[in-house]
Amino acid sequence: MNLDYLSRVLYSPVISDILDEVGIYNHALPSNILPINPEYVVVGYAYPMYVSEANDFDPNNPYRGLIEAVDAVPEDSVIVIEVNENVRGKAAVWGELTSTAAMARGARGVIAHGLIRDVNQVLRMGFPVFAIGHTPYDIKGRGEFKSHGVDVTVGNVKVKVGDLVFGDINGVVIVPREVMSEVINRAIEKVNKESTAKREIRRGTLLKDIWDRYKVL
Repeated sequence: MNLDYLSRVLYSPVISDILDEVGIYNHALPSNILPINPEYVVVGYAYPMYVSEANDFDPNNPYRGLIEAVDAVPEDSVIVIEVNENVRGKAAVWGELTSTAAMARGARGVIAHGLIRDVNQVLRMGFPVFAIGHTPYDIKGRGEFKSHGVDVTVGNVKVKVGDLVFGDINGVVIVPREVMSEVINRAIEKVNKESTAKREIRRGTLLKDIWDRYKVL
C-alpha cells in the first residue's frame, strides 16, 4: 500500500464515511487529539503503546519502558499512545528526542492520547505528532511506558497492531486491518466521485441532482 499516495489523496472524513458504510461505527479517536500543526497528515500502521502511573519508579533507570518501546518501533508505523487517565493531564509522554528516535526507526508519526512537550523543536523536525495538549512536565516519576506492541483502547476505539491509522486536522480514524483494502479502495473511489461532483456544482448543478447521480455529499 502506497502510504504517501494515501496521505495526498485521502482525508479522515471520507475514510470515516466508508467505515460507517461497512458497519464499523466506532473508529474515530477522541476529538481532542489534534495535530500540533494543522497541515500535518499521518498515515501508517498502528504500533500501540500504553502509559501507566509510575508505580514502580526506578530513579536509576526512569525511562526504561519508554526506551524499550521506542527502540522497538517498526518502519512505516504510527505510534498510538494510550495514557492512563491519572497521568494523561499531568505529564508529557512524548518530546523531541523520542521524535528523533522514532523518525530514525522509520516511524511516520505519533498519536498521543496525552500531553507532549518540546513542541517548537518537534515542529521544526516536521514529524507529525498529534496530542491533546502540551506541558513542560516530564514523564519521569509521573508515568511509565508499561507495554508496547499490544492492543490498546483509545476512547471507545480498539487499536490493534497493524491497523491502518489516518490522521489529519479533522481527527484520527482507525481502519481495522481485516477491512483495510476494501475501505481504502472505496474511499479513493468516493474521492474521485466527489471531485466530479464539485466540478458540476461549480457549473450550477443542484445538490439534489448531485446526490441522485453520485450519492455523495
